[in-house]
Formats: sequence, C-alpha cells, structure tokens
Amino acid sequence: MIKEACVETITQINNAIKNGANRIELCDNLSVGGTTPSYGMVKIAVELCHQNNVEVAVMIRPRGGDFNYDYFEYEIMRQDIIQLKELNVDAFVFGCLDENEHLDEWKMQSLKEACGVIPAVCHMAFDSINPYNQLKSLDWLINQQFTRLLTHGGPSDTSIFDNVNHLGKLLIHSKGNITIMPGGGLNKDNLSALTEDIPFDEVHGTKIV
Repeated sequence: MIKEACVETITQINNAIKNGANRIELCDNLSVGGTTPSYGMVKIAVELCHQNNVEVAVMIRPRGGDFNYDYFEYEIMRQDIIQLKELNVDAFVFGCLDENEHLDEWKMQSLKEACGVIPAVCHMAFDSINPYNQLKSLDWLINQQFTRLLTHGGPSDTSIFDNVNHLGKLLIHSKGNITIMPGGGLNKDNLSALTEDIPFDEVHGTKIV
C-alpha cells in the first residue's frame, strides 16, 4: 500500500519520510485545503524526497475557497505547472469545476496537456460534483488519462467511514483504469478500519504515517 502524506513544511517532510511515507503531496496553506507551494519549496522537497526514494506530488491551486477559477487564476495554474515541471516532480494535483459544479473539462484538459509526461491527479474538487454526475466525470478523467483521483467519497463535513459504499462504487467503476485514493479524516490509527472493508492500494492524509 502506498501511503501519501500531505505536508507543507520541511519538518513535516522529514517526519513523513522517517515514518514510512511512500509519497508526499506538497502544499502550502493547508488551513484552506492547500495551495501551490513556492518554486524553492518544491525544489528542496524533491531533492530531499528523491534521496529517500519518496515521490512528490505537487498541489496546483491558486487560492482557497471554491474550485471555479476565472481565466487569470487558470493561467496562474498553467504557468505554475510549466515552471515547476522542470524540477522533476512526480505528479501534479489539481481540480477545476464550472459554475454548475461540473468538471471544467476545458481547463482540466489544458492543465493536463501542460503537465506533459508528468502524471496528473484530480483532487477533492471531485467531491463537490453532484454524486449522480460523478461516474460520468470519472469516465472523463479515465479517458483523459489522469493517474489518480483523490476523494473523500462525499462532502467534506462527512466522515469518510460514512462514505465507504460510495468509495467502493467509484473503485468498482474505475475497473483499475485510474487509482481511487481515499483521503480526508484518514490517519495511521483508523486506516486499517477502512482497508479491512475495501483493500485500497493508495491512501492519503496529513497523519497517514
């Protein structure tokens, strides 16, 4: 099982490595759900992690709040990807929704193209999509060759353990064509309670190790 630790400082990176994280998701401003870290932070994080065979996925998000970005915010995201992909990162993590809280397919596709050969991950913006539209959105992510979906399985104010059925539905529907990675409220103490129900290959959290 791959354990992805969500971090924002060098101290947290070192602790995650020491405690057995296989990957970090590098963010700034976790108090608002994570935003894009600085160039210098990404550079040092990649060097530290790669020395220890730990991957680095970088959050691309211009601000906290909702995921409906205007053109300038989208262009900030695109330019950040173009700059940061020079640093040998292992994945980029982003999510864009339109005013109706559907996937903004144009922005998502354009950002995916900016990633080039670097894997793209859709984050928990997905959880704001109406559940009745989520399987269609999942199919679109698969068709666009997104590598992973980070999801809580339901609204952010719910317990992930109340969303197990929906997480399982996403996992079955994916047919192994995209990794379904649960996160949000998972930690090293309650992880086994989830994976005993559904044997996820990858898990995510700020206290996952």
